[in-house]
Order: sequence, then structure tokens, then C-alpha cells
Amino acid sequence: AYRGDVVKFSGNALTVLFAADDDNQDFLHACGSPSCAHPPFQLACLRAVACCIEVQKRFHNYDIREGGGVRLTLHLAVGAGHVSVLQLGGSQNRCEYAIAGHPLRQLAVAERLT
Repeated sequence: AYRGDVVKFSGNALTVLFAADDDNQDFLHACGSPSCAHPPFQLACLRAVACCIEVQKRFHNYDIREGGGVRLTLHLAVGAGHVSVLQLGGSQNRCEYAIAGHPLRQLAVAERLT
């Protein structure tokens, strides 16, 4: 629904990439507004934030055991900017993606603040 790509599961973290594609031609009301005129970078940020809000609403304080006692808590962060993407592997139908760039440094700073 938010057009993000899960790039990596690592420990208790999930990295999702929202590409800055020009969605105004492909999707009616790309940002939810009938007169959407946001540039691609802003649309990617809006989709990422909307996705985080939805995940937070659905899973923060999520009771993982019937009867209570154990709850899932979440910390979410959004980094914005250009990234480099590298596909690793490819043998035996298995590959991973590595991403690098300023948005990942932003997330590392945000993680230390929690």
C-alpha cells in the first residue's frame, strides 16, 4: 500500500526503502490529495512516514501472548536522502541488497537517541 521495499531484516530492525519515483502519473491522488503536486522526493517521505504511522498504530504495545504480560514496543525512524544500492550474491537464487548513504547515518543517530 505504501510502495516500500523491505531491504533487510537485521536483529530486531527492519530497513525499508521508499524510492523517489514520480507517482503522480501512475497513481490517482498519490499523496491522498486530489490536487497532489508533490515532487517525487516529498512523495517518498510522505509514504515512509504514513507507513511508520500505520505500523505504530497496529503494533505498538501489541500483546504477543494471549492473557497479556508480554507486549511489543516499537521505535520508528525515517531518514531521507540519496542512497546507493548494491545487490550481493545471486547464486542458488539467493541475493541480498546493501544500501549506504546519509539516510542510514541519520537512522544511526536517531537510534542512539532512544
